[in-house]
Amino acid sequence: MNTFDRLWTALAIVLMILPFVAVGYELMKRESPLTIAVFALMGALLVGTFVLGMRVKPESPGDSQDVEVESAQAHSSVETHR
Repeated sequence: MNTFDRLWTALAIVLMILPFVAVGYELMKRESPLTIAVFALMGALLVGTFVLGMRVKPESPGDSQDVEVESAQAHSSVETHR
């Protein structure tokens, strides 16, 4: 990932977190600690999902697993036509 992509990724993360920080700040003024904890947990799950999603590598269409699945499907369709 080049520097320009990292900059846009960091900007996207900051813009994603800002509304949660603003709502969390207002919740801290008015709500109970349980409500604040639940809200913080939801925010942590969202950020964690985002970070994990960025770490997943897409599989290439020519992957050997795809070839095995396609050949097994082709083989089973030949047997059903007999």
